[in-house]
Amino acid sequence: MYAVTVLNTAALSAFRAEHPWLNFPESVTEVSVYFDDNGGPTRLTAVKTDAQGAMAPVDVNAFGVDTILALVRYAPQGTPGYEDCPEEESVWAILENLPVSDGSLPMEDVEAARSSQLQQAYEILRDVTVGKLGAILSSTEESRERSRLEASIASLPRSLDQVDDAHKAHFLEVDLWRLVAVLRDELALPADYEIADDVEEPGFTRDVIEQAEATALSGPVIQALFELSPVAFSISSIGQRNSRYVRVNQAYLDLIGKSWDEIRGSEMVASGVVSGNEARAERLRLLDRDGGYSGQRGEIHGADGQVIEVTISARRISVAGQLYDFEVLTRVDQPAS
Repeated sequence: MYAVTVLNTAALSAFRAEHPWLNFPESVTEVSVYFDDNGGPTRLTAVKTDAQGAMAPVDVNAFGVDTILALVRYAPQGTPGYEDCPEEESVWAILENLPVSDGSLPMEDVEAARSSQLQQAYEILRDVTVGKLGAILSSTEESRERSRLEASIASLPRSLDQVDDAHKAHFLEVDLWRLVAVLRDELALPADYEIADDVEEPGFTRDVIEQAEATALSGPVIQALFELSPVAFSISSIGQRNSRYVRVNQAYLDLIGKSWDEIRGSEMVASGVVSGNEARAERLRLLDRDGGYSGQRGEIHGADGQVIEVTISARRISVAGQLYDFEVLTRVDQPAS
């Protein structure tokens, strides 16, 4: 979906009256100015109508720089709206349903399926880009501009893994770079890990939790440091929607005002302690991409529902072949003693 402002026949008549020195062609009956997510103009298209009422695209480059800038400045006098892009909706649908590792398939198979779907989504966007650039090309008569557009179309990578910032201008010209960049970044990330909910996987029992605890906290010295530290620690299974508590220390329990039995094995967001907001999604993305982060601001909830501001540092650790998220939390507004 693209933000666009349309200058219709009436708006263009007013434009001509206010800018007579530009000699804007009477045959042009509609101009559309497209805007990016930040409200900046990205491209301009125009349509002309002949004496028989037939409409055809116009080469906007023939207007000249002064006229194009004047039309962009005049855009607020037009009718704002949005232009739907069904193909973009298809790409978002693919992104929302990428394969997730739940342990039922080898990780290599999950990654292969994920890469295949991302490539499929990219091919959709590439086809749209070729079509839109081709439409601009067909309406352009200036030889240098035609050569530029032909070179842009020819240089579009056929494979998502070949896309880099050098191709940004080509996709940006048709307002698709933001989505292409999302696909490119997703391809560089590993698949998400998910542990099924108890309803779907009754095998996630107390015995499994206890085994995870023993694995994640092996060694008496490590366990003593963990338990006696005045800093709040938590260890959880990984997964964006099903991160479950594996172990926390007493400082963590003191911070949230709950007992271990109340949260043991619980999904972190469902427990009411962790906020499942955009900030958490960003922290999980950093864990997936970089394996950790430091000093991120976040919120947790105490037993009485109070919001507790914290800074969180985390690392994704592997113990005995199992992956866990290890978090260190520090309260921002330390209560007065």
